[in-house]
Amino acid sequence: MDLLQSFLIVPADSSRKLASARNHRPDAFIYDLEDAVSADKKVEARDMLKQELENAANPSVKIFVRVNCFGSPFLDEDLRAVVRPRVYGVVLPKCNEVAEVVQVHQRILKQENQIGMLEGSTKLVLILESAKGVARAGELARSSARVSALLFGGEDFCADMGIVRTKAGDEIIIARSLVALTAKAERLEAIDGPFTDFNDATGLFEETRRIKQMGFTGKALIHPNQIDTVHTAMAPSKEEISLAEEVVRTFEKSGQGVAVVRGKMVDEPVVAQARKVLKQSARERKS
Repeated sequence: MDLLQSFLIVPADSSRKLASARNHRPDAFIYDLEDAVSADKKVEARDMLKQELENAANPSVKIFVRVNCFGSPFLDEDLRAVVRPRVYGVVLPKCNEVAEVVQVHQRILKQENQIGMLEGSTKLVLILESAKGVARAGELARSSARVSALLFGGEDFCADMGIVRTKAGDEIIIARSLVALTAKAERLEAIDGPFTDFNDATGLFEETRRIKQMGFTGKALIHPNQIDTVHTAMAPSKEEISLAEEVVRTFEKSGQGVAVVRGKMVDEPVVAQARKVLKQSARERKS
């Protein structure tokens, strides 16, 4: 999957929010047919989203759709509605069982074949939001070649564990780390769940910097005003760029396997990370 940092969640049952989303430029939209939509509006939301995808979706932003979970009476119709060339991927909630992900993979494949899409072109993002889901992260990540990212659902995870979610997030450090570690091991992207206080830009910035340090590559958002904050937090700071430039320059000039930068020894792994920082910085300048 392309490196995507901001995923704006858009409830599909609101024509106002669907229209408003067209004015914003996250890296990706996650149109939501699940948690944000009440049971009595599921069919209406699906129909509204179909119309949105046909007529108004912004072609410059990747499109994902969070469908209803496995076992839901709405899932099959959701997949028939959203598996189409314009949709980059399906976001599957409440992932706990490998067999369920495999069945969803097969249903997507059937739909791809029916409408003439390239097999496997629809990506899968798995939401891990329970103790069982996080504990089985590796098995779930390997359950389908479609899986391109793991998304950690912190709020539901805390509810499942019977613990209180705090802004500091100490209670979910282990679970978050497991999701990020698994994603990296399986060469997938790791997406953190939303920061729910959309008026607290400082808190969002600090949390995004923390999860970036844990290995997350993207973050789900619940409000458009969070987009720029996440992009700023994910980008290398001026100090990080300055240090990376110095590390690479000094190491290459030394002509040896180690060098000393600011009183610390640096070797190839440190230099490799510095080059990644510079590469990301260059990509940010072009975007």
